Amino acid sequence: MQSTIHISKLDPSPGAKSVKDSQFNLKKLLENYSNEVNKHEFDYFISVLKQKQSNADFLAKLLKELRHLVDRLEPNKFENGFVNIIFYEIKWAEHSANKIILDSLCEFLIDLNSAYTSYVHKCLGMMIKMFTLTAENNVNNENMYSLAHKMIQNLVKIAPTSKSYIIKLCESIYPYMIKDTPIQEAYIKNLLRLADQFKDLRLGILEICIQKILKIDVNSTREQIIEAEVPNDDQLLQESQIIPDEKLQKGMKHPLADRLDVKMNCVYEYIREKCIDPITKELNWESCKSIYKDLLYTFDKYILFTYGSSHVQFIMFYICSFRTLLSEGFLDYLWKKFNATNSCAITKQICSYYIGSYLARAKYIPMTTCVATLQLMVTWIHNYIEKNANSPNISNFEMNRTFYALCQTVFYVIIFRNRQLFNGSNGNENSKMIELVKSWKLNEIISSKLNPLRYCLPTVRKKFARITYVNQIAYCYAIIDSNSRTSLPVSGQSSLNIRMFFSNQNDSFENKKESSKNASLLDNPLDSFFPFDPYLLNRSKNFIEKFYVEFKDIYSEYLDESSDEEEEDEDDELSENDYDTDEEISRSDKTDMDTEESDDNKNLRMKINMEKLSNNFFDSDLEDSIDG
Repeated sequence: MQSTIHISKLDPSPGAKSVKDSQFNLKKLLENYSNEVNKHEFDYFISVLKQKQSNADFLAKLLKELRHLVDRLEPNKFENGFVNIIFYEIKWAEHSANKIILDSLCEFLIDLNSAYTSYVHKCLGMMIKMFTLTAENNVNNENMYSLAHKMIQNLVKIAPTSKSYIIKLCESIYPYMIKDTPIQEAYIKNLLRLADQFKDLRLGILEICIQKILKIDVNSTREQIIEAEVPNDDQLLQESQIIPDEKLQKGMKHPLADRLDVKMNCVYEYIREKCIDPITKELNWESCKSIYKDLLYTFDKYILFTYGSSHVQFIMFYICSFRTLLSEGFLDYLWKKFNATNSCAITKQICSYYIGSYLARAKYIPMTTCVATLQLMVTWIHNYIEKNANSPNISNFEMNRTFYALCQTVFYVIIFRNRQLFNGSNGNENSKMIELVKSWKLNEIISSKLNPLRYCLPTVRKKFARITYVNQIAYCYAIIDSNSRTSLPVSGQSSLNIRMFFSNQNDSFENKKESSKNASLLDNPLDSFFPFDPYLLNRSKNFIEKFYVEFKDIYSEYLDESSDEEEEDEDDELSENDYDTDEEISRSDKTDMDTEESDDNKNLRMKINMEKLSNNFFDSDLEDSIDG
């Protein structure tokens, strides 16, 4: 039986204007083209095919005829011509609502790839490109996505070795970071859906996603995001009159930050779907462990050593919130990497910053885990001091960078965890905790010849000195006074981080921006950074904020709120020497240990403390880990 297809054939003569009804014998056309006979007829058929691709009946008949002729579509003759047009030039998305067309296309592609497996690679590329389709021109995206995923599964069954192509194609077709947000969102969602269908490809797909998100993250810095998010007075007034306040926070004004926000949101949703059973709403522990291992691998390979990333690392922050064992495992990984003999000084520094920022910011970490980690770090510090007490390199800053970084990490965690360490609600436990902290001999650390306070960030130094002074744990001010008379080496600046790690997410962007300007004047000899600084992305922050600790300086807040002068003192930038003298402390902070304090002041302080406690001034207990 001859294969024929009815089309409206245009007269190819130059002067012809009429349209004639005629037939193409598709079988004969393919035979002639293969034998290099009358190729112009086949070329003319191709031009008509491109013109009539929006005709559903024409395409349905064409696909039906082609199914019976797949054995004639030899790759060496048709791959770069006719088959390329079928795969890439016909706009199948225009027929996304036509089930007959999509089913016919699927059947034809299965038959074609079964006959010639050399087409599999090209067909996989066609399917993966469909992942970039967006809701434009009435395209039914879900139908096209379903077709693509169905075909990829069939192609892998036809040619199992084709799995090796999938990862390469996913990476090569991945939209560049300047592509529109809907395209970026559609593609990453489909990649994660593909990871579900092929468990052995999940790690590779996650690596691609993390790498691409990282590129956007490092190209949208905190400074740029904050600058873009700060509206001027006229814009703010206009937006508030049109859009409700809660909707002002949807989306990001910075283009790259907006794409980053959408992608991070997709990753968080994927993690939640894999870890939480959709029916019982309980933790799927086996699935959670599996994806945690994959994410930890990608973290170690890509995120840990990426300079300038601000948000991608929160993927680990989120996955670890599902069970305490995961957070302990993450800390164990960081600590082992810090202690590894093959880890260089930079690796050790980075690990120490991650440990400190994670312990300080993760609300779900039990206090027992926090104290145990602090104990490990303090022990390492004391051993280092003892080992290097008589070393000729004791004054060499570069050779002792790891020591200084870890000391600053300990100080940083104590600052953030000061309420649990020194101001617990249970008096008996509180006294035991204070005794434990005293057993760490922090005074010996700060007064050692290595002089760690000298190389701390000024803000860390100031707040640590105040907290340890109030609780009589260590006495830093004499050392700070001595250090202030000497100059420090400056190896780098992390201007925004210096201030933002003590910023509250609820603070206005304008205040943070102003703080960052002043912070650029501060020295950062260790080139310190805090990986889990406040999260700035509006959409995806809902996954993070309930587990995130905002800094509260409780000693600064025990002030007479009726005094405008004292309020201004709290908000002032650091002094030239970056510390408070004893005289300044007694004048500006009502909670300091002043033995000569009057009875009236004592009563006032007691009243303020009771009011704050009755108003739930303190955060919720950080010892409570997330319920699986």
